Amino acid sequence: MTTRTSVYRAPALSRGLQVLMHLANCGIPKSMGQLVSELNSSFSQLYRIVVCLEEEGFVIQDTQRYYHLTDKLLLRNNPQWVHELAASAWCAAQMKNFTWQTNQPCHLAARSDNAIRVLAHAHPDFTPSISAREGSVLNTVKSSSSLLFLAMANDQDAWMLMRNYTLDHTLRGVLTEHIAGIASQGYAEIPHDRIIGLTSVSYPVKGIDGYAKAAITCPYFDQLPGDYQDVKQALETLATTLTEELCRMMFRPELTAPGPE
Repeated sequence: MTTRTSVYRAPALSRGLQVLMHLANCGIPKSMGQLVSELNSSFSQLYRIVVCLEEEGFVIQDTQRYYHLTDKLLLRNNPQWVHELAASAWCAAQMKNFTWQTNQPCHLAARSDNAIRVLAHAHPDFTPSISAREGSVLNTVKSSSSLLFLAMANDQDAWMLMRNYTLDHTLRGVLTEHIAGIASQGYAEIPHDRIIGLTSVSYPVKGIDGYAKAAITCPYFDQLPGDYQDVKQALETLATTLTEELCRMMFRPELTAPGPE
């Protein structure tokens, strides 16, 4: 018997959807060559499809010949919402308020071009800065931000992060067990492997699908004043606040993040 899927196969449509979802998941523009390579396709297969998407207004090519998604098709889980949140004055004010409450730094990180990058950071005004800077790429299998993301993101986002990272069988087993523990407790808590007294704590910033889209992290330094449990509670509260705002932006993308109160 002929199956329904074999009768209604539409390869060109499937490839077009793959292009749109790939651009949305990566969160950055891609050249035709990158699309061909990353989608394991051929130039001849993708060229006419991308041209059609451009003519219909779903993508646009810039002067450097990179393709961007337009806002014609709103993809709810597009990483752009996390980037917009991180760049907002409202987010900066929330993170700064955390530093005033705790006397500890914090940074917001998310997946960007298949790596975990710091999008925003804040640190106390009167103590040494030990927070990660904007644009920093965090270690995929060591940083608390990345481990939290692997544990609490959806399978596709986690795979995009790990697909080019090779581990032997033993290390992969250790990583899997570690990630399962993080997923169970709902946050990551990783002592620094070189700096004594430094422990990174990360909580998820979730999207409307309930999966982590970013991680808010405090590199807690025990030589600074402040109670560790109070810091964790304040960080969890900040994560909840950022989650609520991110979901609002995803659900109502015509709205921008509010200004600081």
